[in-house]
Amino acid sequence: MCGLAIALGAVLLDLVLGDPPNRYHPVAWMGRLIGFLDERVGRTGRVRRDRACGVMVAILPMLLFFIVYTASLALVRGFFGLAIWAVLGAVALKSLFAIKALQDHVYPVMEALEAGDLELARSKVQMVVSRDTSQLDRGHVASCAVETVAENSVDSVFSPFLFLGIAGIPGVVLYRVSNTLDAMVGYLSTRHKDVGWFSAKLDDVMNYLGARVSLPFIMLALAMMGRDWKAAWRTARRDHAKTASPNKGWPMAAFAGGLGIRMEKAGCYTFGDGPLPEEARHIREAVVLMKGSSLLFLALVALPLFLLVGIHVQILLEDLFIQWL
Repeated sequence: MCGLAIALGAVLLDLVLGDPPNRYHPVAWMGRLIGFLDERVGRTGRVRRDRACGVMVAILPMLLFFIVYTASLALVRGFFGLAIWAVLGAVALKSLFAIKALQDHVYPVMEALEAGDLELARSKVQMVVSRDTSQLDRGHVASCAVETVAENSVDSVFSPFLFLGIAGIPGVVLYRVSNTLDAMVGYLSTRHKDVGWFSAKLDDVMNYLGARVSLPFIMLALAMMGRDWKAAWRTARRDHAKTASPNKGWPMAAFAGGLGIRMEKAGCYTFGDGPLPEEARHIREAVVLMKGSSLLFLALVALPLFLLVGIHVQILLEDLFIQWL
């Protein structure tokens, strides 16, 4: 029952309250530590040495947050009992995934498009994508918003839920730190091409299964919405390799095919055969699809797996900490 309370409590907290302010958000704390370490790593130009430093930039925050979360849960369970442990577990887990936040990030774009204010929509979508949005037309602005929902459905929901099922909250912590590392240092700038190499590859590995296991649940949600789930599968098979990442193309192509639209980043990729999503309703449909597929995956896979496996792995890890203490 405690495992059920942790998982369902975390999801309820997320859907009702969303993310806390950054100053209270553990993922922001992860980012600050990663940034601190990154600033202090010298760049020598020697590939092996810089990559070795990059491994340390990744391993230290992963180890630290794994210990903090696991030890804290262990101490609460040991001193305060299962009920308080379950409450703290739900709060801790909620900080490691995001469903409502994806909606909150793109709904301002949708509302600006509905109001006919393209300039405001451009400024709002610039907050969630890295490309220059100042000259984008209505369709490409909406495409940015839909792409954000589709791509981050794996990073923010499917993969965290999968790691919860396999290794409980400690597993989600390791995943979330690795994903934050990729967002901060795992890209091919001159500064990070070697130091960030390990973080980028680690994130590819950590998201490999989550990206692919998302497909049947995206298709199931599309079927329940009365949309073309077969087109999602065809488009994902055809277009998934169009991104530099081995993972991001799977959900993005599936969303595009199933919703009958085209996602396009000029000079980089195009997913789907339909028109650009010029209507604001396409953003709303993408959010509904993200929520539906995420909750289906939780109910049918992640939650049963957590109750059968993940919660026991978590308790085992906590017990090891209690013994050491």
